Formats: sequence, structure tokens, C-alpha cells
Amino acid sequence: MKRILYIGWLGYKNLGDELMFDLFKEQFSSLGEGYKLDAVNNEPVYLDRYPLDSYDLIVLGGGSILSGPQHFIQPSLINTLHKAVRSDKKVMIWGSGIDWVPKPLHAALQEKREWKFTGHEDLYRKTKEVFEKAIWAGVRGPLTEGLLKNLGVSPEKIHVSGDPGFLLKKAEEDFTKPVQKIIGVNWGTTYNMLYGNDENKVEDQLAAALKGFIKKGYKVYLYTVWSVDLPAAERLYEKINEREDVVLDKHLYHQDELISLLEDFSFTINFKLHPNFLSLAAHVPFAALGYRFKVFDFVKSIDLEELVISTDSNDITAELAKAELYISQNRDRIVEKMKFWQAYYRYQMTKPFEQQLYL
Repeated sequence: MKRILYIGWLGYKNLGDELMFDLFKEQFSSLGEGYKLDAVNNEPVYLDRYPLDSYDLIVLGGGSILSGPQHFIQPSLINTLHKAVRSDKKVMIWGSGIDWVPKPLHAALQEKREWKFTGHEDLYRKTKEVFEKAIWAGVRGPLTEGLLKNLGVSPEKIHVSGDPGFLLKKAEEDFTKPVQKIIGVNWGTTYNMLYGNDENKVEDQLAAALKGFIKKGYKVYLYTVWSVDLPAAERLYEKINEREDVVLDKHLYHQDELISLLEDFSFTINFKLHPNFLSLAAHVPFAALGYRFKVFDFVKSIDLEELVISTDSNDITAELAKAELYISQNRDRIVEKMKFWQAYYRYQMTKPFEQQLYL
């Protein structure tokens, strides 16, 4: 019996992180009965004292768990993975990414300029060693790849695998509902930890944009993917103040239910990252609110950077209006591009299982 340990941000009922573990378990089920799967939360209070000796493979799961608010690279996590590879344990990185990157570094990575990292040399050395010794290292997007290269990780050791969310799919892949003039809107909170550091301003401009869309004949469907986000969604609902044209759905759905819910909408506007993946799986165009680095990493991975709006923009209302016009004029082309990249990254995410790298 081979034992596998999955590391992720688990246990908080946040749909994005839970669905990535669900998708890993789907892949894991193909291995047969000779494997046992355990999971541990990546926070230091859980991870630092977790015993690794009995595991044959340690998997760093999807999400932004390579990094945290204080560091581009999370010390506790890299120390754990470094200890594992030094003990000759197999380590696999499965669609993880980096977040919490300030705008100057973000701009340098977008422009493919070199960036000199200083001050945490031991941590960066361990990061390089983890990637050098990993049996497979798939990262979420090209911006994460660029940052790791700047840290000195060898390019041949990094695969841009995409996020595990690319494995989401419709229940009936070829079935397309007639498009309704409805905008699905995901809103929530990051406790002001976003580009621009002014969540209330973003919320006000989003409300103004949605009022404008309602005047154009759209209906608005508000939904959340985490219970913590509900007060923010309720506040946005009150600011729009158009009861006949806005639905506030307080139910927390499973990802498959949300894909079915979204698939006849005109487009979606999403605050959190993984609602964009739900929209992509439903083959519905989206406008992504770029609140942190990870959203930009995602849209760059699918060559749809025209559909991201940074939360530190001076006029989010106008940019959303521009996005709506672009989507309405290019909907079919956008959907075809989404399908292409979804198929491409599905293949990348399943490679470790098909190639049996875990053996």
C-alpha cells in the first residue's frame, strides 16, 4: 500500500480550495486500490508538526499555497517540502501558484524583466532544491513560472500546468442552453488585502456598473462561494437597489451545481479566482476583477488579458462597460479560446497520473 499526502488550504469550506481537492481525488481514484490518500492543511500550525515518514508521495496541491501575505514563498511549506526531498521522499507540485505579489514586481514579470530577490537567500535556495528534486512541478500560470525563474529555478524543472480548476466540466459537455440576458456576479471580501487597498471603492463602482447594465436590459444574479463573503454580497445588493432585476442567492452550491446555474448567462463578473473557472467550465465569458496577482496569472495563462480589470483601476465602472461591449461583440471567439485552453490544461493536469510518476 502506497500512501500519498495532499497539502492544501482545507477545512474552511471555501469552494475554490475544496474543489481543487475534489478534483485531485477524482484523479487519485484512477490509481486503484493500492493507494491511500491523506490530507493536511498547509498552515504552519498543522503542517510543521505533521509526520511525513510514512508517506511515499507528498503532493503540493492547487491554490496560492506556495506563498502567503508575508512572503512570496511560504517558509513553513518550503521547509516541509525541503525536508521531504532531503529524506528522499517523492514530491509533486500539482497546479500551485504564487500570490501576494506587489504591483512593481507584477509589472516586471508581465514585461519579462529580471528582478533581483534579496534578504531570504536560504529560503530561495531551498525552493530551488525542491523544484530540482520534484518528480513533477506544475504551476498555475506563466507569471508564477516567471517569478520562480527569477528565483533561480531551472526552466526545465517547471511546467505551466494551469490551475486544477481547468478539470471542471459541464455535466453534459455538448449541451448548450439558450443564452439569457443575465449577468452572474460573484462578490465577496479579502478584508481589504487587494490591489488598491480599497474594497469599498471597488464595491461602489461595481454597483454603478451593474445599475448601468440593468438599464441596458440585463438581469443580475449575485452569488457567493464562501460563507464569509455573504455580508459583502448583501451590501452590494443593497447598493444596487433594483429588487425586480437583481437576485441575491444566499445558497452555497457545490461546484457542479454552479456550473449548471451559470451556463445560460450572458457573462459573469467575478471577484474570487475560481468563479472564473466555473464560468470557463460553463463556456460563459467572464470579466475578472484582478484583486491580486493570482487573477492576472490565470488570465495570462489563457490569453484573455483583455478581460481582467485591476481593482486599483481609476474607473472600474467604465472598464466593466468596456468589457461588456467586448464580450458582446466577441462572444463566440472568446468561448472557443476558453475551450481550447481548457482542453490544453486538462491534458497538462492529468500528465502525472497518466505517466504514473507517483510509482
